[in-house]
Amino acid sequence: MEISSLAPSTTQQCRVLVAALLLVGAVPHAGQAGTPFPEQIDRIIDAAHLRDGVRPAGVADDAEFLRRVYLDLAGVVPTAVQADAFCGDSAEGKRRRLVDRLLAAPTFSLQMSRVFDAMLVERRVATIKSYDFKPAEWQDWLATAFRGNMSWDRLAAAMLQSDGTSDTEAAAARFYLVRDVEPHLLARDIGRLFLGRDLQCAQCHDDPRIKTYRQADYYGLYAFVSRLKHFRDDKKKLNFVTEKANGDVSFTSAFSGAMGETNPRLPGGEMIADPPVAKGKEYSVKPEKGQMGIPTYSRRLQLAQRLPRKQTTGFSRNIANRLWALMLGRGLVHPLDMHHPDNPPSHPELLKSLTERFEQTGFDIRGLLREIALTRAYQRSSRLPDEVDPKRPPDPSEFAVAALRPLTAEQMGWSVLQVTGRLPSRIERFDRKLREAADKQKTGNTPEKAEETDTQKAGNSERRPDDRNWQAHRQAYRELARELSSLLTVFSRLPGQPDNGFQPSVDQALFLLNSEQMVKFTKDFPLLDRLTKLADQPDELATRLYLSVLSRRPAVEERQEVARLLEGTENRDQRREVIRRITWGLLVSAEFRLNH
Repeated sequence: MEISSLAPSTTQQCRVLVAALLLVGAVPHAGQAGTPFPEQIDRIIDAAHLRDGVRPAGVADDAEFLRRVYLDLAGVVPTAVQADAFCGDSAEGKRRRLVDRLLAAPTFSLQMSRVFDAMLVERRVATIKSYDFKPAEWQDWLATAFRGNMSWDRLAAAMLQSDGTSDTEAAAARFYLVRDVEPHLLARDIGRLFLGRDLQCAQCHDDPRIKTYRQADYYGLYAFVSRLKHFRDDKKKLNFVTEKANGDVSFTSAFSGAMGETNPRLPGGEMIADPPVAKGKEYSVKPEKGQMGIPTYSRRLQLAQRLPRKQTTGFSRNIANRLWALMLGRGLVHPLDMHHPDNPPSHPELLKSLTERFEQTGFDIRGLLREIALTRAYQRSSRLPDEVDPKRPPDPSEFAVAALRPLTAEQMGWSVLQVTGRLPSRIERFDRKLREAADKQKTGNTPEKAEETDTQKAGNSERRPDDRNWQAHRQAYRELARELSSLLTVFSRLPGQPDNGFQPSVDQALFLLNSEQMVKFTKDFPLLDRLTKLADQPDELATRLYLSVLSRRPAVEERQEVARLLEGTENRDQRREVIRRITWGLLVSAEFRLNH
């Protein structure tokens, strides 16, 4: 087997065994040479289970693992063909090969663009929408960055330094623009999202709950961005981040009245003095009406250079914890933006190992996600072992059983389009158009036009099969995104709130049951056409249906229920309507709604 699970019989035996293992050194430090990193992760967690007498769940079956890893790395459920092929494959190492295929596919880059958009923008909308960067272009920039496997330090630096003027990374300025370039909001979110420290309370005084969250730390971050403001080029109708050449930062405690001044300073670091600049030389481009000023010395660029480094306290640890939470449903430090001594990680050695590994691999997001996906911890079943009392399940922080996670709004929407066949058919259509455009160019039969279409441009500029596949996916997702706007609105959190936890609402239930959009999704769709042809073969129909929607084969009673519902139908239209309703019922089921 690829995955094995330790199964201690009694608490006392477990404690004796782990003590013996630790004495002889059989549970190695995560840095031990020669041990694959996924195994290092598992040994740390297994040792904690042995120490605490925790009975972990067994390994997820193929169908459970397949659906989970598709949702996490591709953002959609697998197709029936993909599910059938994987579950029918008996070759050794198939899970590792699947993970590698998913990480190399266009869907991974598109999924990561949505994940990091939700993480970094948190579904915010600028106060004046036209003063923001277009969300589609921002997501396209993210997707392109992940396709090129841009490292996290480079990605963070690009966002923190962008003022919107770069030909290649202008969209990165959305991190600032969507927050109206408001310095206090930026200071708080830079601390939360890049360093794992929510210093909001320290804006007015030292945080009374968390001794290490000091007002001086908050204003040290604030000083990096206090000179920033929004600039609108009305002629070009474009938005930029501009910066003043001067502006000091002082603060007063609302509790004690103590006053202070600060230059830019990262938490735990030294203040950064502004270099002397000759009078009259403060700007390399002087601000004038209709012209954005560019200071000779930029504190924003200092932030972009100094924060995204392993030497910065919390930078590496924060993102390692967030990537673990992305895959396991919970961070080793929880909540994600509350890193401080009074809230230690559930597995300190593991977080240290993940952080060091991430730094050693050059902040490789794709690489760390791969290693997490190959662990027993990730591949555990969501079903409790028979010996565990369901009234007393393991604590989520023990990672003894896979968490039941709600699908994100994006996972929900794109999976509905995947199941119904609308997404695969749109990708196939764009792939065909791109292939035809490339073939016409080769033969010189492209008709002359004043302006090429996007499809023709893509076909002309990128003709390799992998490039064409990428373009087909990107264009299909971009076009179909318009159809998901209402679903994303209903299933998303409020702007400024992180996507975590399960908070179902009446609006969500009503949307799934009788919204105009769901009626449209489930009225006529490619899957329904294929299933209707199988109406005279209820057993095969049930198999195709359950593989398509739930990524598993139906149980005996489920097959019987499908056959029973089809009994008495007199014509094709009646059978089609019954199949449509069964499909809709599965789409609104808890099993479909959760990542398990």
